[in-house]
Amino acid sequence: MNSDTHKTAEFDQFVQTTIEDWKVPGLAIAVIHKDEIFAKGYGLASCSGNQVTADTLFDCASISKSLTAAAVSLLVDDNEKYPDVQWNTPVSRLLREDFVLEDAYSTQNVTIEDILSHRSGMPRHDESYFGVHAAVPDNPKSITRNLRNLPLTRPLRTEYQYCNMMYTVASYMVETLSGEPFADFLNNRIWKPLGMANTYLDVPEVENNNAMSKMAKGYRWDQSTERYIEIPAIRQPEGQGAGCVFSSAEDYAKWVRAMIKRAGPISEVAHKELIKPRIITDPYGDDRMPFHSHMCYALGWGLETYRGYTIVDHDGGVSGFGSLMRYIPEKEWGIVIFGNSNGANNAEEMICWHLIDALLGTPSQEKFDYNTFLRNQEKEQREEEEKDPYPERPASALAPSAPISSYAGRYRNAGYHDLLVEIVDGKLQADAKDRTFGFTLTFEHVSGEFFEVVMLDILDDTRRRLRAEFKLNSSGVVHDLGINLAGDMQDPLIWFIRV
Repeated sequence: MNSDTHKTAEFDQFVQTTIEDWKVPGLAIAVIHKDEIFAKGYGLASCSGNQVTADTLFDCASISKSLTAAAVSLLVDDNEKYPDVQWNTPVSRLLREDFVLEDAYSTQNVTIEDILSHRSGMPRHDESYFGVHAAVPDNPKSITRNLRNLPLTRPLRTEYQYCNMMYTVASYMVETLSGEPFADFLNNRIWKPLGMANTYLDVPEVENNNAMSKMAKGYRWDQSTERYIEIPAIRQPEGQGAGCVFSSAEDYAKWVRAMIKRAGPISEVAHKELIKPRIITDPYGDDRMPFHSHMCYALGWGLETYRGYTIVDHDGGVSGFGSLMRYIPEKEWGIVIFGNSNGANNAEEMICWHLIDALLGTPSQEKFDYNTFLRNQEKEQREEEEKDPYPERPASALAPSAPISSYAGRYRNAGYHDLLVEIVDGKLQADAKDRTFGFTLTFEHVSGEFFEVVMLDILDDTRRRLRAEFKLNSSGVVHDLGINLAGDMQDPLIWFIRV
């Protein structure tokens, strides 16, 4: 077993080769072993030439969720101020006017631990919320209040469905009950006690603390031009709680060290609750790697076993950034890795498991080929995105029931709000760049009122092929538009009514 592999020249070369292979300008890695934190930067924080250091700031993305769950735990522990806040407390009792779901049963029964363990029955609905450049931007309160307009897709506590919005709800709950902005709550109750002076909530806090010079720039790799395309950093108040924490590898490692040591400011009872499994995330485990157990989700943390050892973890990814954190309680060992491109997550996985195998002394003949596994996963994801939404297309297509121009117009869904469909270059198109995850839709006629929609992510430049259908009323006027923006529903289409 070797707990010092990360300090060797051979490891440095392995990291450099890995980030080059996966097209990542730079990475920051922090390894925790007992009380020690060893942090180091590799590559570029920006393509203009700034180097990554242990203090370089990255978008932490979804590993921020562990901090949101920890913030809630501080309310649960405080029975003097917040006696009604327990893990099994229905959220609607605490946010009576704001937290309303589509049916009374779910509204009355979805608890704090349900929303933090992704078992509320609510899917992602990520395309439903609006960013800061929209005419009416979203915020944590509006995200919470819009849940009543979004369909649940599973019965309560029956299936794992990752849902960013529910973590935004949790942050809004902390703000509402404590009377403090979420940024102040995190800073005063968690970051300052842990000495995390280089961690901030959202871009404005980085700016207000004169820390923008330490920020890594996010990138995507453009295969056609073989160059990095910068992805701008913008504030995302509507993503608070689900992400939006900015930190350095060295600073964030202090939080992981506190989890390993079960140290304050989180209580011993809360530490146990935060990593207690609540639901299996992969009940079939079709894509499990050798020597890995099924994955479970706790509260802002995932759990599995690898070669008999407990792995407590979470990953994160947003356009231009990837993040990873893992720790092994039995070894008092952990790792934090941040990277600044869309390929960072795969590079981080390879580096992380390389170190874990060294730590556990995995025999060379039993070491898994993570590179091939991750390449295959990437290929399968591309194939899934490119899958024909109409695999059984008619040999001879029916013409639309009305001229294409009559399908243009403004359509409205209570949860997804307005969608303006226009004729652009002879095709129906919709511009939704003002959404948090901005996109455009281009409609291609298939047959009758059925269309294929190409959904272009404007930041990642990735495409998905979706189904769409128009409906006409009894007078032959185009009335409804359905698009499978959410998927994973009995009726996979989100229906918009023409205004």
